[in-house]
Amino acid sequence: MASQFTKTPVAKDGQVAGTQTIRRAFLVLNLLRDEGKDMGVVQISQRLGLNLSTAHRIARGLVAEGYLSQDEGRERYRLGPQALLLGQAAQRALGMDVARPVLERLASVTDESVNLGLLDGHQVVVIQRIESSQPLRFSMEAGTRIELHATSMGKAVLAFNDDLGTYLDQQDEPLKQATEKTHSTLAGVRSDLEMIRERGWSTDDEESVLGVRCVGAPIFDSTGQARAAVAIQAPAVRMPYARFEELGAVVMEAASELGRVVPL
Repeated sequence: MASQFTKTPVAKDGQVAGTQTIRRAFLVLNLLRDEGKDMGVVQISQRLGLNLSTAHRIARGLVAEGYLSQDEGRERYRLGPQALLLGQAAQRALGMDVARPVLERLASVTDESVNLGLLDGHQVVVIQRIESSQPLRFSMEAGTRIELHATSMGKAVLAFNDDLGTYLDQQDEPLKQATEKTHSTLAGVRSDLEMIRERGWSTDDEESVLGVRCVGAPIFDSTGQARAAVAIQAPAVRMPYARFEELGAVVMEAASELGRVVPL
């Protein structure tokens, strides 16, 4: 009697056939998201370790569905309109659209750029940003992933999240440095975290980008754990140390309001 069941095809690496293609498509999308610029198919294949024909096939498939756009007459790809719509839908599904009025008020009061970040694994992802109206400002796109130990939002979350209690213990010294001012030792980061717990707000003193400073505060979920953070970002020339305390109070107030309206 013939079996009513069919054997599920399995790829050489043990993955179920089909899931490998899906995974590779997401790798391409994530690469272009993180790079923030268009890329050629050769670059994509080299960065992801994919066969050139495989990378080309996946890219063309994503173009056909609108998740990638291709320059006319060139083999260069960037995120497409469907990726934007998907991101906007995710914002609504997560309830993050309610945060925008709070962020806009904070940007208006300080006349500086404002970022909202959400904890994702051992990084914080910038999910919303309000740009300063000032001509001199540092640009950062939504979707940017930032390190916990080198940014104000990262340290704000790290200081008030018990689930990340062993994170620092798992890091090797010297720590990854984005600039010459990034903490390279665990002791330096732990000292920062103690101060953050005492005063309730965090700083980034040119630790992620030279010439840029930030003051941030944690956003707590219903259990009292920091799952997100908000930060004011400005060129160092407009954010002297004397402004830290003033901005710390303002950003903490915004974080408290965000904690009431944003579902975490």
